Amino acid sequence: MNDFKFKNNVLHVENVSINNLIKKFDTPFYCYSANTIIGKINEFKKYFDNSNIIICYAVKANPNIAILKILSKLGCGAEVVSIGELLRTLKAGISNNKIVFSGVGKTSEELEYAIKKNILQINVESLDELRLIIKISKKLKKKVNLGLRINPNIDAKTHSKITTGTKNDKFGLDIETAEKIYKNYNNNPNIKILGLSIHIGSQITNINPFVRAFSKITNFIKKLNKNKIIIKNLDLGGGIGIRYNSERTISIGLYAKKILSISKQLKCNIILEPGRILVGESGILVSKVLYLKKSLKNHFAIIDTGMNDLIRPALYNSEHSIEKIRKEKNSKKNYTIVGPICETADTFIKKSSIKKLKINDVIYFKNVGAYGASMSSTYNSRPIIPEIMVYKKNFGIIRNKETVVKQISKEKIPSWIFKIKN
Repeated sequence: MNDFKFKNNVLHVENVSINNLIKKFDTPFYCYSANTIIGKINEFKKYFDNSNIIICYAVKANPNIAILKILSKLGCGAEVVSIGELLRTLKAGISNNKIVFSGVGKTSEELEYAIKKNILQINVESLDELRLIIKISKKLKKKVNLGLRINPNIDAKTHSKITTGTKNDKFGLDIETAEKIYKNYNNNPNIKILGLSIHIGSQITNINPFVRAFSKITNFIKKLNKNKIIIKNLDLGGGIGIRYNSERTISIGLYAKKILSISKQLKCNIILEPGRILVGESGILVSKVLYLKKSLKNHFAIIDTGMNDLIRPALYNSEHSIEKIRKEKNSKKNYTIVGPICETADTFIKKSSIKKLKINDVIYFKNVGAYGASMSSTYNSRPIIPEIMVYKKNFGIIRNKETVVKQISKEKIPSWIFKIKN
């Protein structure tokens, strides 16, 4: 997080003081460094500066249109998992021939829209989905480019809720089924199966699961190629983890070396789907202390951010480092930091050593650029909080706060409800 530094004992995002932001915007809010995102993309591209490698950002990590526009300007493609994400990427100016559509539950509406937009590839995850695509493409009189998502049955050794590549997971096709599909559908006039895809999980911090998965898919492609089934696109997914606290992470250089070796062997296009690695370290979540409360076993700091704003700790037992926005010389104290939601799960960190807090102190969560705002909700009828972007000395809102009044305006009371009698 080189773009988040203390100057004169106050946290700055690039060249903007957080003090200036909290004077203009009520907490809580997300704040991103555009320069961090640009730096991460350029670092990634440095290792993969090859004409047959396409970097397709995993939009689910953070779908904000401003972030997508930065990616578009830097020549990135996108991996989407819904019609909403597809609409966002196109609106941001990402080229349709750099968009891959994944996901196990694509609707007929989503598939029809994707086919009409002539995107790079739809990754098929079941035989039923394949049959629906054939039906739709026949109706539209189009031939659609497809990849088959393979489930390699490899444990990524990540959190159980974000592993996607074992036989117990809902994602992809086993290799035997995929091979049968190739044999039975390769000459179908409405589809062109030109790719394979794998994605074994998220927040992976060890290279070995990737190596095993890449080896398995490479051997499968060699087998297909012997039967004159030529794979033009190999989608190797994403999943590289970042350092939230003290985790070891994967060397991008080593990861790239493995992939470039595969590219050289197979002589096909390589699609990569980085998400968290590009945006995770670009964001902080700024919050304020509402109350301090001592119990028999805890010193609670109750803040104005809830699990609806940042669900990762409640959902994955993850811990984001939390600090005050001011550097101070006072002593530290162990705090359990919690939000206002009526759930015990609304706990961000337990008995963590932080500089002594008082009411109205401002704190910030590190490394929330991925799966922070994108997973937020209106639980407890709380508003979606604002998102702010900083670039050098410039800053501005990239998502407005959504008020509860606006939430209620979407709801309707049918006339017959008024006829209900006590």
